[in-house]
Amino acid sequence: MIEWNNGHSLGLSIIDEEHKKVIEIINGIIVAKQRDNFPEKIEKMLHEMIDYALSHFKAEESYMIEFNYHEYQYHKEEHVDFIQRMNSYFSRVVHGNYELANEILEFLKQWLVRHIDGTDKKYIECFTRNGLT
Repeated sequence: MIEWNNGHSLGLSIIDEEHKKVIEIINGIIVAKQRDNFPEKIEKMLHEMIDYALSHFKAEESYMIEFNYHEYQYHKEEHVDFIQRMNSYFSRVVHGNYELANEILEFLKQWLVRHIDGTDKKYIECFTRNGLT
């Protein structure tokens, strides 16, 4: 399980709450794999991740546009890549490839560290300068 800690925090409450939800969904996928191992549950959790990520990315990107964030395009490309990867995983799972769960979880954990703890932290100064707290 992934635990939320201050190392993940951006100090932007609205974004931090959304990131906590991302961790909650990843943990749901971990539980689905470890305890249930039901393909339908894994599919449901992947669908939830895609839906939530789309909503979160839209909000994040709208702030970037509003605040004229200089790395917006690069950041948006990371979001697009994530969604494409998750859609690919979802499609493969729906078509019966349930052995992907470990690969999916490894991808999500690595992405969480690289994106939230790396790429997202780059916009903190821009967002706080523009009044987001």
